[in-house]
Amino acid sequence: MNLNTQTQTIADRAMLVSVNLSLFNAVRTDAKVTREVADAHQTTIDAGQYKKNLLAKEALEPIKKLAGEIRTEHYRRTLPWGDDGSRILTGAGYWEYADWMRQRESDWTPLVDAFLTAWPSYVDDARQRLNGLFNPADYPSAYELRRRFSFRWTVRPVPTAGDFRVVELGAAEVDAIRQQIEDDSNATVQAAMADVWDRIKTVVSAMAERLRAYDPAKPGASPFRDSLVENIQKLLDVLPSLNLTNDPKIALFADEMRELCAHDAQSLRDNMFTREDVAAKAEAMLDQMRQFVA
Repeated sequence: MNLNTQTQTIADRAMLVSVNLSLFNAVRTDAKVTREVADAHQTTIDAGQYKKNLLAKEALEPIKKLAGEIRTEHYRRTLPWGDDGSRILTGAGYWEYADWMRQRESDWTPLVDAFLTAWPSYVDDARQRLNGLFNPADYPSAYELRRRFSFRWTVRPVPTAGDFRVVELGAAEVDAIRQQIEDDSNATVQAAMADVWDRIKTVVSAMAERLRAYDPAKPGASPFRDSLVENIQKLLDVLPSLNLTNDPKIALFADEMRELCAHDAQSLRDNMFTREDVAAKAEAMLDQMRQFVA
């Protein structure tokens, strides 16, 4: 497959997605206290800074938690692409991705509304908690504060060399730029697929290492969590939609990974023979991967 065919095929079956999240930053550097500390220790003001938390931790926690979940899921369902933070999503994975993001949008607004409704009480609490460190200028109005919160996800097409048509540059220069675009796109596709293999290697390596390290007969045996199996299952859920180039080896490894999940974590803890068998399968997978993945 030549570069033009590959990048055009990718553009036909995938898209670029971006997620933009912003929250109110409830941490401030207190210049006055920073200066007082510097003077007290006879040092320069750039030796350190005093930062204060404007709000109690729990005030923003629900919104921060949701923001973290959004970022995690966005990365789980997509692959790296542009330097601008955009990531690539296949058409096969679009509908589940879009449904999940739309649900999070419906969760986001009520949380922000609840925070803004409680804002006066948060400010009153801060006035008492911070005492002499309280500065009214650190606390905008609820109206101004709303603009500090945003959640937006966008979709745009994957660019191809054929999109570049600045004829004023001359045919030779346009062809050279198009070739560079093709080369860059091809390298980006390879990097994206390397990310897929790295995800597989990470969860399979963890399975092999943790199962080999576990020996309940030994005092202080190193335990493993249920997530050892769950992490493989989560990757299997999205692996078909991450297979950007339709690499048949990805599908083959997915079948082998399902065998690693045939037993739950407790069964692996309880049964030495099952544990040994699954560890051996995981190690065999890693040996296979080393033949074509660094």
